Amino acid sequence: MKKIIGLFLAFSISVSGLMAQATTVADLISDGIRLHDKGDYTGAIELYKKALLIDKKSAYANYEMASSYFAMKDYENTIRHSNYVIDANSDYIDQAYILKGSAYDLAGKPLDAIKTYKAGIKKYAANHLLYYNMALTYYTLKQFKDSDDALQHALKINPSHASSHLLLCQSMIKQENRMKSILALYNFLLLEPKGSRTGPAVNLLEELLKKGVKKENEKASTITLPIKKDTDEFYTAELMLSLLESSKTSEANKNKTASELFAENTNSIFTILGELKKEKKDFWWNFYVDYFYTIAVNNHTEAFCYYITQLKEDTYSEWLKTNLPKLEAFSEWYIKYAHKF
Repeated sequence: MKKIIGLFLAFSISVSGLMAQATTVADLISDGIRLHDKGDYTGAIELYKKALLIDKKSAYANYEMASSYFAMKDYENTIRHSNYVIDANSDYIDQAYILKGSAYDLAGKPLDAIKTYKAGIKKYAANHLLYYNMALTYYTLKQFKDSDDALQHALKINPSHASSHLLLCQSMIKQENRMKSILALYNFLLLEPKGSRTGPAVNLLEELLKKGVKKENEKASTITLPIKKDTDEFYTAELMLSLLESSKTSEANKNKTASELFAENTNSIFTILGELKKEKKDFWWNFYVDYFYTIAVNNHTEAFCYYITQLKEDTYSEWLKTNLPKLEAFSEWYIKYAHKF
């Protein structure tokens, strides 16, 4: 009986030790994350090292270690610890691919970054951030077509990823696709109507809408359009956009505010694009045009326009006083139907 009791006690101590060890590892990592969040990356790494002394195969500790090294711009160690996570083949693998790819990119090795993202996508094709980060690398290489393709994949997975819309807008600007850049920017502003990037985005939208339209005097404007490309399915819509912009100086519009004209012209362009679609079925027509045309058809464009430009607080607040039901109706529609697009 004494032997049995002794064995039982030994087993209990062993199990308790393992449980305490696991708790210690978890506590060390949690404390490390707190230091990381405070900007003490060196202190965080020391705690992760202690955790790895207890469990050298901890994917969690290695991933957080890689994150802290990345924050310190120590890309060599970021890649090394990301590889430990990937090789462990347990948790945080897709995030490790993103960290590793980003480290290669910032270390001046974009081709290795792309190779890393592609390897991650083979295993985690549903992770939109792998596509987005790969698109960002392609964009910096000025390989815009590859960047666009990756961004379209990212947005098909997660249509609510604001950064993908913004990068797609920037790519279209580089390729001189004005209408496409405007569509992507509209969607970005819908998702991020407040924030550090919003003000510049609103200014950019206004610039794009006015592009090619020069005001000669109070009643006349001239329109300059790029030479038509046979492959540009948005050329007609771009022409209509410029005509709408130039009409702001007409007698019929002289008493309208800038915000009213913005809403009216936006509604017109959404409607025109919807009518132009016909049998067109590529990403731009199915993803953006269908979405914005449906907003127009359901009479939500006015609320949409004031919502995405709400940084203009005086204008937005004044509109909201008498139009709150319109914003509420748009919000209800968005919650109920937007996921279908």
